[in-house]
Amino acid sequence: MLFDLFKILNKAATTPTLNDSLNSIITKLNELMNSFWIYIVLGLAAIVVVWGAYVGIKIMLANRYEEKINSREMVKNLIIGVVIMFVIAMGAPLLIEGLSAWAGVGA
Repeated sequence: MLFDLFKILNKAATTPTLNDSLNSIITKLNELMNSFWIYIVLGLAAIVVVWGAYVGIKIMLANRYEEKINSREMVKNLIIGVVIMFVIAMGAPLLIEGLSAWAGVGA
């Protein structure tokens, strides 16, 4: 009976606390974001370059007034998309840090 009590106390002393678990999760998330961040940025940059070239060609080939208006609308949508991607790219790490601070885990 006393031996079982020592086993339980030893197991309780070696099990990680909630704070340790959250800290390890935050650490893994930060490592994951850091490892894929360059590929995400390169992918988004490639999308912007290809879409920008497509819109530029579409503007150059626009002959009718309706096509020119449609092309200008595409340029406006391209700029809005770039701004949204920039905000998300800058906000994701801040969001992870904020959530870890809210959870009480030092990242």
